[in-house]
Amino acid sequence: MENGTMEDMDVLWEKVECKRYELCRNITPAKLTPYLRQCKVLDEQDEDEILNSLLLQAKANRTSRLLDILRTKGERGYVAFLESLEFYYPELYKSVTGKDPTRRFSTIVVEEGQEGLTQFLMNEVVKLQKNTKVKTLQNTELSRKTRTLEDEFKKLRLANQELQAFQQRYNKLREERNTYSDELLRVKDENYKLAMRYATLSEEKNMAVMRSRDLQLEVLHHECIHPNKNAVPCQSSIPHLAFAHLVTIQPQPLFNRPAQCGAQ
Repeated sequence: MENGTMEDMDVLWEKVECKRYELCRNITPAKLTPYLRQCKVLDEQDEDEILNSLLLQAKANRTSRLLDILRTKGERGYVAFLESLEFYYPELYKSVTGKDPTRRFSTIVVEEGQEGLTQFLMNEVVKLQKNTKVKTLQNTELSRKTRTLEDEFKKLRLANQELQAFQQRYNKLREERNTYSDELLRVKDENYKLAMRYATLSEEKNMAVMRSRDLQLEVLHHECIHPNKNAVPCQSSIPHLAFAHLVTIQPQPLFNRPAQCGAQ
């Protein structure tokens, strides 16, 4: 690669360009920049532009800008980029080169020596340990939340069972209420019929009383006009008194009919 011409570099970068969409979609620039900084293909200004530029809001745009900057670094930028892919994204490395990762880290060895490589690997181990600790804490918190949610689910399931029992009881009570309501309507209807029958009988009774009075009046009137010749003289005033009493007799008040069935 050290004797590669510009044309060779263009051919190699064209392979990267063919995978630009896939690379921009899957790479997180912040994972690659520390290695590229240590390989001295990126400086602090480049890293700040890639990670913090307000013009590059999306992750894909930051990765695209990273590729553009690395292409300006020539062969070293290409090799360092592939080595970073080997370490962090071995599947993408194989997709770009068609080769399995070897993880030789030749660029960082040239720039920093074995001590530099060791330091870099130690830093990565520390990062992994921190990430593992964070993951462990997150898993612990998730487990706690899971247990809490399970307890709440059990409570909700019991509450749901109680609600179902109340619903069944409510349905049963509603059915009983409907039955009693129908029975009440039937009793009211029968009561109304009885009341009407009673009113009819009362009318018939009053009519009979009136008829009886009329007949008695006729009899007394007849006796007054045609007195019995054999009657005792002191008793001749009795028909007149009976007549006066019968005239004062008033029929009994009729039963007040209910206006409707529900009035009873």
